[in-house]
Amino acid sequence: MTSVFKIHDTVLQVSYEARTLLPEMPIIKSENKLLSELVLCILSSQEKYEVALAMMKSLSKENILRIPKNKAEFREIKAEIKSTLKNPVCFKSNGKTYSRRLRFFVKKAEYIIDTLENIYLNDLTIKGILKQEDCIQNTRKNIISYSCGLGPKQASMFLRNIGYYSEFAVLDKHVIDYMRILGLTCVTDNSFSNMAAYQKIETKLKSYAETYNVNLLHLDLAIWTTMRTLKTYHG
Repeated sequence: MTSVFKIHDTVLQVSYEARTLLPEMPIIKSENKLLSELVLCILSSQEKYEVALAMMKSLSKENILRIPKNKAEFREIKAEIKSTLKNPVCFKSNGKTYSRRLRFFVKKAEYIIDTLENIYLNDLTIKGILKQEDCIQNTRKNIISYSCGLGPKQASMFLRNIGYYSEFAVLDKHVIDYMRILGLTCVTDNSFSNMAAYQKIETKLKSYAETYNVNLLHLDLAIWTTMRTLKTYHG
């Protein structure tokens, strides 16, 4: 069994390497790309990232995911999304190729459709929503309120992936497991009932990151990589 100290040292080493290899996330300004990133975060909730990414590529390849210009086009997109999400996708994981359906594909199709309606049929844009608030915490809350099926973790991942803000934590199961191993939290899963509960754990991780002079972007990625590799190795 890998020791706590070994896991801790490995995570910090990977964090410092990431700081050099990935200095900052590029800022995404295209509305279409912002939409793709938002939908990817909806798809990846409670799902392997590889499966969500494969489904996102399928939606993009067929030009199914697009900004509706009117209600008639919205109805077309709605039908296409429902049809596509029920189909299996091929993806690679640990060097092997698999094929399976997206988890909760019916519910996620509804989430994507409702998100499109909330934003574009109300004459809004994602870029506009990002500019509504000066406070970054309120921006995250706004993303959650307009986007169906998104909680604090997925909203944080979205804002990070588009280069908008990198100091929100993405508290997935790997990060929570790492924090529990180090005694930073006693939480046993990554299901948070509200923003206050999420921010409480996020603050602890941010304090830990500051202690070792790394930002949350690099620390999260290091934890995710290390813990995922460790779990694969030990089965």
